[in-house]
Amino acid sequence: MKTITVKDFEMKMKSDIEEIFTSIISNHKNILPINTRARGGADISDYLEDAFVQYFETNKHPRIYNVIGAPKANTKNPYDFCFNYKDPEFEFDDLIWADIKATKSGYKDSNPDLGTPTKMIKFMLDGHFYLLFVFFEYEGTGDGQTQFIKFPNGKYVKTMFLKDIHRSVRINPKPQFQVNINEPEEYRTKEEFINLFLQKYKESNERIIKIQMKKKEELDIIFNKIKEVQLNKKD
Repeated sequence: MKTITVKDFEMKMKSDIEEIFTSIISNHKNILPINTRARGGADISDYLEDAFVQYFETNKHPRIYNVIGAPKANTKNPYDFCFNYKDPEFEFDDLIWADIKATKSGYKDSNPDLGTPTKMIKFMLDGHFYLLFVFFEYEGTGDGQTQFIKFPNGKYVKTMFLKDIHRSVRINPKPQFQVNINEPEEYRTKEEFINLFLQKYKESNERIIKIQMKKKEELDIIFNKIKEVQLNKKD
């Protein structure tokens, strides 16, 4: 009997989520009644989040349970939806966070925010690990709706764990993980991701310190000029 590897297990989880979302949008013939001129990706994400939660109101899954959508009143949720994933073959049963990212087709330089480092630190200190992104590409239709576009692999849904994000990821000053959405994923182990996370967070803090030190130096110059103007001024 083949022993399931971590990579096998992770691929299974991603495939399970892809299949459900593919079924959801297929039932809509890959078109949603959403006008992309408004909030676009945010409205699509809200719609798909609700559809995913509703799917589990009438369907059961052998590995996915306890599906919860983010509270609508709170815009600072750490996830769009969460669920528990149970795989007896891998002896795994844990909470998973998931974020939906819908991007307009043709935006080759789209750099969406992918969550804050502080929320991931708390999540991991609580004993969890997997943050899953569910990606969609779309374009507007002539009648004010949204049409989903296939990815290069022929699928309408793409999933990726934060741990497998491209090495070009950076943590911006907000702070948020940020990467070009078209960069390919790079498989890494849990330890490799933790090391990358630490490296990127340190690099982010170093950039912030450098900027603040420059601002501090500029303040001395500015206020010396203020003194020169004001103290030499004859009232």
